[in-house]
Amino acid sequence: AYCHLCGVSFNIIFGSISGELDPDDRDQTTLQRDNPAVDTTDVACSMDYEETDHDVEYRPQESEDSEAYEYGSDISTDASSDEETPENEESLDITDTEIQQYNDWAVRTFNPNCREPEEHVGYFDAGESAYSTNIISPEEARGCRTAQFLLHKSSVWQPDELHEPWEINGDWALSGICDGMPSRDWEIPTVWPARGGIEELEADNDNYYPHLAPNDIAMPLHPWCFDIFCRQSKVQFRRVEASGLMNWRNSELDQEAFYRFPRAKEVKRAQNQFWRHEPGSEYLAASPLYVPGLSELLLSAVNGEISCERSGRFKKVALSQSTKARHRSSQHQRADIFSSMPVEIRLMIIGFLGSIDISSLRAASRTFTHLPNSVWYRLIREEMPWLWEAWDESECKHIPQIWTTVSTAQVKSILKSRKRVSEVLSVDYMGHKDAEKAAEHWFPMPCEIPDQVNLPRLRTDWHFVFTQIKHNLNRLKGLRNRQRIWADVEEIIRRIENLEMASDAP
Repeated sequence: AYCHLCGVSFNIIFGSISGELDPDDRDQTTLQRDNPAVDTTDVACSMDYEETDHDVEYRPQESEDSEAYEYGSDISTDASSDEETPENEESLDITDTEIQQYNDWAVRTFNPNCREPEEHVGYFDAGESAYSTNIISPEEARGCRTAQFLLHKSSVWQPDELHEPWEINGDWALSGICDGMPSRDWEIPTVWPARGGIEELEADNDNYYPHLAPNDIAMPLHPWCFDIFCRQSKVQFRRVEASGLMNWRNSELDQEAFYRFPRAKEVKRAQNQFWRHEPGSEYLAASPLYVPGLSELLLSAVNGEISCERSGRFKKVALSQSTKARHRSSQHQRADIFSSMPVEIRLMIIGFLGSIDISSLRAASRTFTHLPNSVWYRLIREEMPWLWEAWDESECKHIPQIWTTVSTAQVKSILKSRKRVSEVLSVDYMGHKDAEKAAEHWFPMPCEIPDQVNLPRLRTDWHFVFTQIKHNLNRLKGLRNRQRIWADVEEIIRRIENLEMASDAP
């Protein structure tokens, strides 16, 4: 299955040359083929011993080492010795073992990262049908394999501390997340956490499951793509229009309609039984929300004098040139007919033109060399609607959900830590419910969202912003991907509106 919003696969693979990522012992990001303890599917963590039956990335480990405890247990091998101990030493041995187990549990529980490094699933020491890490970095591609699902709430659905108002009050809600998507011929996705009590679900881009009603088939999507939908939905409908989104999906829930949806040519070429990782299309895997280098570029355009200097610069220069124009030769005046026009007329002309025509006009007439800052702001808003950093804060109040930043590995690690703490507390100290609440308090979901840039309109050099983004769009892969996804979501919004108008018609 693909993301239903942007059309890109969740099963993105990254190929690297040996040593290209230069991982250290705590951050294994490439496949070490000479290490039998490292699985060839999940290349980051060979100690994921819980919930492996539900992990789509899990494969049984194969090792020549017959000592299972080395890889599969938290229990010291000393405790499993076959040597008989005298009765008077048995108590001491048990005590030492219990102390060791407690120390081991405490270290692993209260610092889970020491034993469960963050996953980098999808990275392989090979270049076959994969995006090169020399072209797109792990930081740029963070979250490209994260799948989430928009599903219909069941009668037993219960909200958690992370559900938003539109989920609580509506008929639809987001599931937990998973890394990649299993083939529908083999199994269905398993998600973490089990939000609303849903751990496994049916999800697809078409009606592959004829025995299911459309509402029973969840919509697969990238958290970052749904974030872009939420932004556009809030601007257009003043709310997150999840019901409208699913009504549109249900109206076109067939394979032909999905592949007929207008998308970027790189997406069309890559959609196949297995995703085609074509060179030059790496930007499709870049995060559109958290783009390395974008914040620094935008903030460099902010200063405290722009509103005083640039806002009136065009008028001053234009008036000066208009005065000088009266003294020019008639031949020069005929060469630049705009020089004799009043400033107001020139501004009116500029107001009807896009960036391409303005560029041609500036090349043809020196009177348009210096334009007001407001002109460039208008061009950004009209030609770069996806640059929400330029929006006024009052236009759309929006904070990205944690699913746009957290990885499946992080969620699973937190859930495992909660489970371990809860089991200990419920046995020795408190009831099961209280133990779960205590564990959730000690191990909360990481709700920190990177700071969102919001450019002040009067103190930003919008000409600099416009030209720098145009110049660096290919380098800022995430921003280029944002532009692409924005266009897809715009088309979806248009179709939602058409469906609503059709339903309202008599």
